[in-house]
Amino acid sequence: MRNRTDMFLCLYFANTIIPFSNEQLMIINKGLKFIPPCQSHFFSNKPIQKIIEREYNRLYDENVKNLTDYTFPTTDTRAKEYFLAIKTLLEHLYMKPIPNKIARNAQYLSRMIKSMQRQLRKANIAVGQTDKSKLFFFIDAQDYEEKIKNYMTKTNAYQEITSGICPLADNLHLVILLLDHLLERKEITYEQYKKMYPNLKTLELAHIYFNLKVHKPDISVRPIVASINAPARLISSFLDQILTPIYNHVTKDITFINGIDVVRKLKEYQQQGYLTSTTLFVIFDVADLYTMIPRDGAITALTRFCKKYSINGKIGNVKIDTIIQLACVVLDTNSFAYKKKYYRQIKGGAMGSPFTMALANIYMLEWEQKLIQHQKIHNGIYGRYIDDVFMTSNLTKEEIQKLLDETTQTDSNIKITTTISQTLDYLDVTIENNNGDLKTCIYHKSASEPYILPYSSDHPRHVHINILNNTLVRAARMCSTVEDFDMERLSIEMILLVNGYPPKFIQQHMKNFFIKYNAMNVWTELNTESYQQLHHELLYKPTRREQKVQLETNGTSLKKQTNYEHKDQIYLHYTFETGPLTNFKKEYRQIWNKYYVYPGSRLRNTRLILGTILNRTLQSLLIHKKPKRDILTKMETTT
Repeated sequence: MRNRTDMFLCLYFANTIIPFSNEQLMIINKGLKFIPPCQSHFFSNKPIQKIIEREYNRLYDENVKNLTDYTFPTTDTRAKEYFLAIKTLLEHLYMKPIPNKIARNAQYLSRMIKSMQRQLRKANIAVGQTDKSKLFFFIDAQDYEEKIKNYMTKTNAYQEITSGICPLADNLHLVILLLDHLLERKEITYEQYKKMYPNLKTLELAHIYFNLKVHKPDISVRPIVASINAPARLISSFLDQILTPIYNHVTKDITFINGIDVVRKLKEYQQQGYLTSTTLFVIFDVADLYTMIPRDGAITALTRFCKKYSINGKIGNVKIDTIIQLACVVLDTNSFAYKKKYYRQIKGGAMGSPFTMALANIYMLEWEQKLIQHQKIHNGIYGRYIDDVFMTSNLTKEEIQKLLDETTQTDSNIKITTTISQTLDYLDVTIENNNGDLKTCIYHKSASEPYILPYSSDHPRHVHINILNNTLVRAARMCSTVEDFDMERLSIEMILLVNGYPPKFIQQHMKNFFIKYNAMNVWTELNTESYQQLHHELLYKPTRREQKVQLETNGTSLKKQTNYEHKDQIYLHYTFETGPLTNFKKEYRQIWNKYYVYPGSRLRNTRLILGTILNRTLQSLLIHKKPKRDILTKMETTT
């Protein structure tokens, strides 16, 4: 099979033949996030007693912390009986026979997936995730390596460490040397020092992997550097935490958080009378944003940004010079492993590092000032989402292009691809100027849709309910007309059916959605007036992400509560699995109530929240991005 995406919606084949049967392909077609059921019995190599022990130890540790916070003893008779009851419950549920139908399906999936794993190890095929979507890609390994080589040559951002020596030890030395120096000179507090000091237990070199951009004509690659345990990772996070809130505040009027934000800005633009029958929409994306930034230029831009928005020469309680030193060590230690070789990034920042986005945004902010000021003068919209820019303009197409050409000439590092039209797609919204009337609806990217998590995936049922509800909310926010909304609703219904959602389940939760928003006649009659009320209500209701950004922008953070008098929630986590373990949540609550929710208990009015830990997805079972651990943990010095 070559380049087939019509039968199998969650697969992308590129110049290769994969050795799978139709049965196996149908399993892969369940998508990256599909979780096979009953993994403790059919996928794990560990004995069931070891799994029970792991689950018990996590619950024990979390309970001890919670009880200690509430000043309850953890070794008295009550606690001992409570912990024994937890262990007994785990043993009972994990050892209980799985119903035959569930067991047969789990066994079948396990056998098929293990077979695919063996076949992929033998075949000369690269497997991964497509960029900006939920598809598997399968490509000839040689073709894939050629694309990666071409990318590295084009960007000139990576340099092989030809000595073959792992840079982990040298990077660690640089990080600790700087942190010790800053602490000794009292440039950072001891708390900040601890916050940025590397975790030596989990320390490892970063590694890089490449997603395939199947939505691009040349099917290029996007590099992702996984650096969560790298020496400078915590410094990167620290810089992001102190710089990003300032950047968000400064750019709140020119930054798009999502497609919903774009629709709101366009509605306001129309209401103010700026949208005419000749208004054009403009989008452009910056090529290779993270790797195109010149290091010296980025540090210079960062210095100017900090000076402009500092108070008494400081960002928070950190001097500008200290911020620059920390930023330099993040860039200096930007090394990673790929296959069995080591590389150093010599241009830009690592995609995947928290500080990289802040640095790229600050660099772009200087470049785009001319466009921002032009749009303000001409009452046009200007907004950017990472590397994608959207503008409105009442100039001619030629005048817009001239403006963009003049702007790009100011910095040879920034290269853009532009589209100018009265109808275009930006982020996940299609925008149309219909003779001065604004029309918006959802844009479905061919590379990623239609896909919804299958109903058979081993997720808690509330996840599937939320998927249905969230897709309807998204449709009502984006679609400006009831007809487009209804087409979207029908499409959602069909996709849910294709992915195994029972018709009764779909109808019940769709009905619940319309009842919740008092909009039943939108569903039954396509009532335009009621739909516009629904559209307006949901469009201006902040999303969770917007609420988070708003808190950061306002400099507000939720303070950690330490005294039990001020708490009203307790969190515990368990691994979710279909079968007997489905009852864990209910039975655990009974144990909790029995031992700690008694008359006069300080926990009587405290809510117990049982969060779920999910088992491995098809993505983690079939895609292997990480080199062997010994390649990432060698402590070799060059001196």
